[in-house]
Amino acid sequence: MKFIYIKDQNYIPLPDEVCAAIGNFDGVHLGHQKLIEECKRHGYKSAVLTFYPHPSVFIKKMSNYPLITPLEHKKDIFSRMGIDYLIVIEFNEEIAKLSKERFIEIMKILNIKSCVCGYDFTFGNKAEGTIADLAENFEFYEVKKFVFDNVRVSSTYIRELLSVGNVSEANRLLGRTYSIRGRVKYGSQLGRTIGFPTANINYANYYIPANGVYFVNVKVDGIIYLGMSNIGNNPTFNYQNERQIEVNIFNFDEDIYDQQLEIFYVKKIRDEVKFDSKEALIKQLKIDKAACLEIAGDMYYTK
Repeated sequence: MKFIYIKDQNYIPLPDEVCAAIGNFDGVHLGHQKLIEECKRHGYKSAVLTFYPHPSVFIKKMSNYPLITPLEHKKDIFSRMGIDYLIVIEFNEEIAKLSKERFIEIMKILNIKSCVCGYDFTFGNKAEGTIADLAENFEFYEVKKFVFDNVRVSSTYIRELLSVGNVSEANRLLGRTYSIRGRVKYGSQLGRTIGFPTANINYANYYIPANGVYFVNVKVDGIIYLGMSNIGNNPTFNYQNERQIEVNIFNFDEDIYDQQLEIFYVKKIRDEVKFDSKEALIKQLKIDKAACLEIAGDMYYTK
């Protein structure tokens, strides 16, 4: 996959004519995947046209808009899907104010001959452009509302699921296990003193699931380990105003400070709780680990 990042409105034609799937694609969920697979079916090289940062940064005046899949993570997913080109246009006030006519002109400059969009896609200043405008200018393929098991799949709904800790259902709609990447940073090291050493993760601008304890898989140097992750504010000891992500990797005792991990959230075990003592916390952590291992065993033996 060739990655093309466009800034300062420096639009250069692609060397190939392409069919482009257009959108924000936060999460690259099952509905997004349907659009992307469609753009590979029409005789052109395939492309995804998207924007960075997320338009909500400007539209909603949010300085940091948490994402289900930040750009670098999204690039890897697109690459695995076999896309020929990923085109990312730097989104800023100038792009937000583009007329629909200028947006269509830019698409033509980029050598886009055909495009695929969802039924509700809009573009241009104040969302004045619609799929009807695209259909007048390109070979156009509309993808209808995507419903999976009677549920309309959308990034908004997946965010709602994550916000209440329902990672199991979010994973079904994503078509993969929701994961967070980040580098290991120094923490309080309290976990090591109670027999449950944890890696503290710098999670940047990921959309974080609800506070609680989760059964997870953890990728370290390409190897997958079982583990459990706590998301929250550490209410029992060393309370933190900013939510923390910690992961205890089972049967693992290596120095991984400043290494990048990927944590795959399989299932929520329980809510975050403030304990009365260190002993009560240790007792519960042993119960949590047993619950994680039971889930892992069930997953293995039912495959």
